[in-house]
Amino acid sequence: MKNKLLLPNNYKRYGIGLLIPFAVIGVLSIYNEFELGFLQTGKNIPYFNMFDFTDNNFTNEIALSGVMIGLLMIAFSKEKTEDEFIHQIRLESWQWAVIINYALLFLANWLIYGSEFLQVMIYNMLTILIIFIIRFNWLLYKYKKQLSE
Repeated sequence: MKNKLLLPNNYKRYGIGLLIPFAVIGVLSIYNEFELGFLQTGKNIPYFNMFDFTDNNFTNEIALSGVMIGLLMIAFSKEKTEDEFIHQIRLESWQWAVIINYALLFLANWLIYGSEFLQVMIYNMLTILIIFIIRFNWLLYKYKKQLSE
């Protein structure tokens, strides 16, 4: 079965190459208030004051976009050998990721309040992809280890 939605295998390396620096920038931006100066907007930018974008820095937005693109490239890249078993592992991993993600979201809905909940929702954008990547690669590792024995 040929899946037309998967990217070529080498996109996984590009995704990792994007993920690492943007994740570092994102963590520094969130926890150390790190900002890239050239991403600063001023009050003199035409039409930005209509949307309340005045005096803002887009470091968070750039970092989150880079992390999302990197994770998507990793999650949707083909393996070197794609067969029905890999498709089955991929499907089960997506199912696991969705179920775990919504279980975590359900718990967060009842246990976390205020601005911390907004932080959880930001992380929640990434958890499905992260859980999928971890689960899929773990199952592939176990499968390859079993074949080598």
